[in-house]
Amino acid sequence: MKRALLLFFAAGFIVSATAQLRPFLNNPQSPVKALKPVAQMGGEAVGVQTPNTTVASDATLADEVIMTTTYDLQTNSTNQQRMFRYDDGTMAGVAIFSHDNSGSFPERGTGYNYFDGTSWGTQPTTRIEATTRTGWPAYAPLGPNGEIVVAHSSGTLPLYINRRDIRGTGAWTQTELAAPVDASGLLWPRMVTSGDDHMSVHVFALTAPTGNGGVVWNDMDGALVYNRSLDGGDTWDGWVLMDGMTSSEYLGFGGDTYAWAQPVGNTLAFVVGDSFNDEFIMKSTDNGDTWTKTIIWDCPYDFWAGGDTTGDFYNSDGSSAAAIGPDGKVHVLFGFGRGNGDEAGNKYWTINNDGLIYWNEDMPELPQVMDPDELFASGNYIGWVPDTNVFYIPTDQYAFYYGSMSSMPTLVVDDANQVFAFWSGMTINQDPDNFLLRHIFARASVDGGATWRDNILDVTGEFVQQWTEFAYPTVASQTTYDKIYLIDQDDDLAGVYLKSSNSGYQGQMEITNNNITLMEVDKNDIIEWGVGVNNKPAETFTVAQNYPNPVTGRSVISVKLTQPGNLSMSIVNVVGQQVMRLEKGTVNTGNQQFVVDGSTLPAGIYFYTVTVNKQSITKRMIVE
Repeated sequence: MKRALLLFFAAGFIVSATAQLRPFLNNPQSPVKALKPVAQMGGEAVGVQTPNTTVASDATLADEVIMTTTYDLQTNSTNQQRMFRYDDGTMAGVAIFSHDNSGSFPERGTGYNYFDGTSWGTQPTTRIEATTRTGWPAYAPLGPNGEIVVAHSSGTLPLYINRRDIRGTGAWTQTELAAPVDASGLLWPRMVTSGDDHMSVHVFALTAPTGNGGVVWNDMDGALVYNRSLDGGDTWDGWVLMDGMTSSEYLGFGGDTYAWAQPVGNTLAFVVGDSFNDEFIMKSTDNGDTWTKTIIWDCPYDFWAGGDTTGDFYNSDGSSAAAIGPDGKVHVLFGFGRGNGDEAGNKYWTINNDGLIYWNEDMPELPQVMDPDELFASGNYIGWVPDTNVFYIPTDQYAFYYGSMSSMPTLVVDDANQVFAFWSGMTINQDPDNFLLRHIFARASVDGGATWRDNILDVTGEFVQQWTEFAYPTVASQTTYDKIYLIDQDDDLAGVYLKSSNSGYQGQMEITNNNITLMEVDKNDIIEWGVGVNNKPAETFTVAQNYPNPVTGRSVISVKLTQPGNLSMSIVNVVGQQVMRLEKGTVNTGNQQFVVDGSTLPAGIYFYTVTVNKQSITKRMIVE
């Protein structure tokens, strides 16, 4: 019965998928003590002006489950390279995998599957590592036809590398990549390969912090170190602590707060950033011989460890992504976070802060004190939760991922210099335990990130997907003329079971089977729905969100006209029946208002359309 009621109420939001909405940012309330490196704070919603963004459902999605796993924590913050699409149309995908959910998931390791150009292989039942329990695998091509995977095991052990000469078949050969001298072990690795033959292997990882059984190394509690092999992993140059990433700049880095971009020729780049460290890129144009650091956002609290309070400030939520365009320019996405630190050194995060920030190398450094309105005006604030009704749900129904409500970004830049951004964002739909579910959203730029299309697409917006949780998207850096490929993790419950042992955690409290799913998305679904910012007709009027909303009595809808016109408004219910129409006739330039008496309407969701001459704007309101 509970499930049936959920389907009934959620169905009321399907029609609203085309409502024109605006993002909300939030002011914090009292903090709650940290559950992991950061914890939660509540908040009230405040608006940010945005274009009339249409949220569309994807009608041409093709997807396939390539494996299932009971281990559901695919990353702490930022995604790894988990899939690759080859020029011949074959693909490979990996994930943290386990079918044995007893104790500490003793069979955890790398789940792998391969698409031979026609079909995916049988779903895996065992990890690729023969005897070693691993996690956090990163995948890359190797040599003319081979493949390579790197994964970690614990804070006191080396990294484990598995290779084979023919992708999709044959035995894996496992070797170890030892930690730097005097470091106890390595965790949360990232890897790419470069060169026409993919024989240059690039790995960076974190020396195990003290909280994970490690030691302070080179005066850093978690140092980010780089290593390279020019012969496919047979020999290695040795671990390097890069200039600009030492104890002179930082106390240490958090797990999974960094990501590679897929190399282009000899150009390499990775992004690093979290709430209490700078957001920056490291870039090399000579296959890793030399590196240059560029600050994206200068955190004011790089060395903060308590002793005073920071006050509330906007920051990076620690989940970032990077891509290199065909022109060699680096593009970056990161979740827009907010939090503070107290005198005891505890760090906090804002549970209902929202936003996705975009930056590329043509743009200046972001202001140290970030303001959402300014970021939007400058073209940096490009993603958000499309359905603002989320902000009217009590925050105790938010499942914790410890980041922005729009987070886990991934992006790709195709050969035409079109940028496609994907992320996991909260929706109004609820799981059986009344926690809000996440879907995967996408937005496109057709001019290399200079401007962005008005449309935000719910990639997972078909009816059968409404009550599924979608998280951890990872896009393949190789696209076709019209298709993009990505994998995600999805199940029926919001949140992460592996976090449920944390005191105060909100979200999934039971083990389930999670699907690792391959998605095929049409580029035109992201680009063409709605009107692009470059060819948008001149706006002759604007419409404010009705206030108050939800409506219990009278509610006012304000309209501002920049030229005279014939003004009218109609209101329809969720099944499209007109319930009210108001005509003002020809009006002059300036401000106009419609007053709606909500007491005459049954409780529910409605859509009001304001029309001036032949142009219309539609928004949604709730009557209680």
